[in-house]
Amino acid sequence: MGHNLDIQSIYVLVKMYELRNVKLVADALGKTSSAISKILSKLKTHFDDPLFIQGRYSFEPTLFMDTNIIHFEHILTTFDAIHHSDFSPQTLKQEIILYGHALFWDNFGDKLYLELRKDAPLAKISMRNWSLEARARLVEGENAVLLNTYDDTLPQVILQKTICELTPIFYVREAHPAQTIDELIQYPFVITRNPGWNDVRYPILERLSGVGYQITPCVEVENISAIENIVRQSDHFSFTMSRLIPNGCRAISLPTMSDLNINCVMSYHRAKQKDPQKEWLFQAYNRVLSQTKA
Repeated sequence: MGHNLDIQSIYVLVKMYELRNVKLVADALGKTSSAISKILSKLKTHFDDPLFIQGRYSFEPTLFMDTNIIHFEHILTTFDAIHHSDFSPQTLKQEIILYGHALFWDNFGDKLYLELRKDAPLAKISMRNWSLEARARLVEGENAVLLNTYDDTLPQVILQKTICELTPIFYVREAHPAQTIDELIQYPFVITRNPGWNDVRYPILERLSGVGYQITPCVEVENISAIENIVRQSDHFSFTMSRLIPNGCRAISLPTMSDLNINCVMSYHRAKQKDPQKEWLFQAYNRVLSQTKA
């Protein structure tokens, strides 16, 4: 005897045990008598037992049904208990795994942590650097969140939920000789290298190349503070977002391009898209970003 039964068949068995009449069972479950009879015939074959015997006034259960009715009722009780769990950040004790790039953590990591800690004082919050290994884990279903800009290389299984649009800019030290991008491209360019994001290609530089600006980094650095110090102490320039210009530096705008702006997103596995914890994280992330709007 196999166990390939649908839950509706179990409902029919339990209701039949209770009412002992096919028509009454059909009326109770909103089906026809013919449909109930077909389900019972299938169950008789499945369990290799008559299940119910026609009596003078009603159907009477067999010994098999009398013995197992408690198990069938338990199945229905357990099934009916399945529900979406209530979510409260205040009582959350599990680990919250957040991935991000160096640029994000340096500018928003402290603010986001304090925002989450305020709502979820019992949770363990792990802020980790994004990497190819992390990407693989997220794609495979890890219950984590990536705080990132839109990445067209991520597979469809990862949901990228837009929070806001960011404007990319170059930045230089206050006394830098260049005033425009045409003057700027003559100077050395230092770029942030983020494993799992731009360690293979630089999307912004590709777009600029398409409109005639060939910019090649002379150095790649993973540490944002080191990049900012290089820029402040030399004629190097680097890349950031308009609202994140470092102290002692000024912005030089990029050309106006319809596809140059970047969507800031929160990414996670599509299997978790109805998880209330993800909505809470999204709202917290949105509050942190809104505090730094230009």
